[in-house]
Amino acid sequence: MAITRIIKSEKGFTLIELLVALAILGGILTGVVFMFTSTSRYHTGQEMMVEVTQNIRAAKNLMVDELRSAGCNPDTVGRIGFEINLHDERFDTDDDSLHFTRDIDNGDNDQFYEPDGDTNDPNEDISYYRVDAGGNLLPSNSTAIGTLVRNTGGGGQVVVDNVVGLQFRYFDASDPVQEILPGTMTKESVLSKIRTVEVTITGQVQNPNRVSLAASTWTQQFRIRIRNLSD
Repeated sequence: MAITRIIKSEKGFTLIELLVALAILGGILTGVVFMFTSTSRYHTGQEMMVEVTQNIRAAKNLMVDELRSAGCNPDTVGRIGFEINLHDERFDTDDDSLHFTRDIDNGDNDQFYEPDGDTNDPNEDISYYRVDAGGNLLPSNSTAIGTLVRNTGGGGQVVVDNVVGLQFRYFDASDPVQEILPGTMTKESVLSKIRTVEVTITGQVQNPNRVSLAASTWTQQFRIRIRNLSD
């Protein structure tokens, strides 16, 4: 009977081959982890930016809607429009705050707008400004993180958090239009010339360290024509 002999080779992988294989595997795993981290970071950044843009656009819609009726005075009673406050800069009308009045309702809470000759009813005396965590007014040239506030006399309500820029500019009705500089806006006669307001809001994502500098902020700039003060 023939006997078949099986010869087993004792030759295996060398240490160098194992190290090379481990290095290749390590490189592949590093690439996979990097790709996963980058993708996760990208989606997180996108989600934060979507939140910022939605919040800023909501603020824009609110401000546009209210500013269009600034100076509404159908009964022609007293002075209604942009306001001055020499005691509290939050309620001034200048580059870092906006204060206006309008007569749009009588406060009876029905579905009809019924002006009554005053600005004492809800949502008829409105201010917008930006404050820091301590409630201090932030100037227009500050990039500190703040909160956009809407104040109607009963205390400020938060409109948008994480706002790093807020600036108001004002223009008259001349042709070509001229900008009304903040330093001149200390008299009612000057404020009465305002016909257009430009608003610039810059929001920042909640965790800016997780995205690039360029992807951490978003700016919205828009102009509103003050229809009730048009010549």
